[in-house]
Amino acid sequence: MQNLQDKHRMDDMIKQAKQKALSLLNYMDRTESQLRLKLKQNLYPEDVIEKAIQYVKSFGYVEDQGYAERFIHNRQQSKSKREIYAALSQKGVSREQIELAMETCYEEADELDAIRRIAEKKRFSAEESTDAEKKKLYDYLLRKGFRSEDIRQVIQVSSWDA
Repeated sequence: MQNLQDKHRMDDMIKQAKQKALSLLNYMDRTESQLRLKLKQNLYPEDVIEKAIQYVKSFGYVEDQGYAERFIHNRQQSKSKREIYAALSQKGVSREQIELAMETCYEEADELDAIRRIAEKKRFSAEESTDAEKKKLYDYLLRKGFRSEDIRQVIQVSSWDA
């Protein structure tokens, strides 16, 4: 009798974990790693978490490759590749999946467009800016993870060494 009760409790816990996983995914897109962490924070045992993850994966609700591509598309206009790469790594997406998503989503011009948008947002004008203003923008973009060559190309900095 006790064994049957334990089985029912386990089945109920698995059902609750599956519902919780679906609820979390309904609220926002998550990586498998993020979903595992949330379920772990709800004190579900590892085997229950694994069953819940497999359940949502079977419907295609958790798919890190697709998550990485959507993440990149949503941020590539305002963030550098390095910044996006770091954010995806922090979210638990594997290096291989990030690199594949980067290849899929990026063309070389995309980085230059992102730099242009940031410069426009900061009301930067290459013709009217002083060397100090160019240096300030250059340093900002460099800290954001953009490549030096790309920054120089967009803000037309050739008269000084950064």
